[in-house]
Amino acid sequence: MLRRKRLIIIGICLLVLAGVALLGGILGKKTAKIGRERGEETALRCSYDGTKLTSVYQVDAFLHDGTTRSFCSIYCATRWFQDNKNKVIYFTVVDEVTGQKFDSTLGYFVESEVVTVPEVKNRIHSFSSKEDALKHARQFNGRLIENPFGPAFLIPEEARFDSLRVGVQSLLDALPLRLAIFKPIFKENRLKVEIVPFHGNGRDNSFMSEGPIDAVICDLPTAIILTNRGSVAQIIRNVMRSNIYRPMFAVVASPKLRLRDLADMERQTMAIPKGVSFQFYTEYFFRRDDVSYDNVILKEVEDVSKAWDLIYGGKVSAAILRTPYTEAARSKGLTFLADDRTLPWMSVLLFSQSAIKSKTDAIRRFLFSFEQSVMALNLQSEKYHVFLREKGGVPPEVREKFPMPFFDTANAPSELEMEPVIGWLVEKDLINQDVTYKRLVNTQFLPNPKEVGLAFCCR
Repeated sequence: MLRRKRLIIIGICLLVLAGVALLGGILGKKTAKIGRERGEETALRCSYDGTKLTSVYQVDAFLHDGTTRSFCSIYCATRWFQDNKNKVIYFTVVDEVTGQKFDSTLGYFVESEVVTVPEVKNRIHSFSSKEDALKHARQFNGRLIENPFGPAFLIPEEARFDSLRVGVQSLLDALPLRLAIFKPIFKENRLKVEIVPFHGNGRDNSFMSEGPIDAVICDLPTAIILTNRGSVAQIIRNVMRSNIYRPMFAVVASPKLRLRDLADMERQTMAIPKGVSFQFYTEYFFRRDDVSYDNVILKEVEDVSKAWDLIYGGKVSAAILRTPYTEAARSKGLTFLADDRTLPWMSVLLFSQSAIKSKTDAIRRFLFSFEQSVMALNLQSEKYHVFLREKGGVPPEVREKFPMPFFDTANAPSELEMEPVIGWLVEKDLINQDVTYKRLVNTQFLPNPKEVGLAFCCR
């Protein structure tokens, strides 16, 4: 009797399990059908042959109509591309070393013995670094090949692209700009952006000294001079500023000298890089601490990297540095005599008046793209640490552990923030006394950060 009851219970359990399995199958099919109707299956299967996607070998295409296609390999993507060249704005491939998606036009490609996707026998590998590509080629009997998507990627005629050239003075501050090119956020917003090295120090009217430049990223004192002289430009946006934890500018000293503050700097040698911003901060620090620097031996050097070499090598007693070298100084135990952690100043982005008049829509899309890049860096900082180390201009000595900076969301310097800098520049006869905030700053292009989401290539 007992045995019969056990058999009945077992039978009931089996019937229940069969029912659950049947229901699960029905619901699974229904969910899959809904997913296909919504286009979700493209995120799981290759758009060319249905092969399951593997993230490290995935290729994504962003199309002119705003839709996307995903492929299991470069092999499938290039074959689909043969019949769809008039649709694609960009392809992203994945760097096999870092796992980062990036613009295929910036890649290095290797054909080797290693098969990535067995279903299609793909042997083409993508890298963002030529060094990594060559290393793979040496290890796996491979060779560098031409870009599989063509040596010159042609944008569809229907996609209108505007071009902008941006001068960059500080590598770390330009990280959002570089990421927007690398990913490529600018292309997603129909822009072709070129970075131009900018060496203007603010003491001359050289906004166009590097050729036609539409915009510049630089520190506030330099920006005010460039915007004031001849009204050739306006400040559009903040980029990066100091905070209570991380200074942008600082006077640092060798710990061996046991200097405690700026008052101990008499008859000591201090390296100061060329440029109006370094002069402004140096004078401001000494005035704030009510210390004269008449007896300080100022050694002018070409740039901040040279100042870092001198102080780090013990060739001078002190130096005024700028991020990322201030962070390097902290990690190496140098003494901070003065810094700007409680000061309100920042680096900024300014556009030429000619660009403001003739490229209004392009500037709006640029600011929108820039905001998307800032959002990616601020919200996904861990994801971009490798990019920071490679593209941030961080000194090699501290590159591995350098923390991601925080970039300002869409805003511009206030009139109150600018007043002390303007006063110093007027005192030094570097700008006119009649300068007005309205003439220097233009906020009409700033997007609402709440209306900006991550670009497709950053998701």
